[in-house]
Amino acid sequence: MPTEDKKTHNMFLYTLIISCLISIVVSFYLFYFKKNYDFIVETKCDSTTQTCFYRDCSIAGNCPPNNLSYYNTYTMSAKDFDKCANEDCTDFCTNNTACVKTECTDSDIVDGTCVLPTPTTTPISDITPISNTAN
Repeated sequence: MPTEDKKTHNMFLYTLIISCLISIVVSFYLFYFKKNYDFIVETKCDSTTQTCFYRDCSIAGNCPPNNLSYYNTYTMSAKDFDKCANEDCTDFCTNNTACVKTECTDSDIVDGTCVLPTPTTTPISDITPISNTAN
């Protein structure tokens, strides 16, 4: 009887090891060769003409290394990331359909994480009056 119990134990152990190896090989193939995952990329945003995401960079530790207070986010496939000219992928994402822009929702606007365009205007005190010099 002890030999049969040992065989069952060994079969369970072999099945477990083979399952783990298969899992590792499949994950390596999907993530390293196929690059079957997405990147979220932040690009510069002009808050005077576009709806932008916003974060307060005056608070220490609140900004990533790009120091963008106003930004757009795009989702792109990892296999397309090599086509970017630089790490922020601004040119690639604004001129290509491979990137999907993340749009602001109404709740983002209410929470203050998203701001609507605010065109800059010249204050009335800075406007020079036109003089009428007609005789």
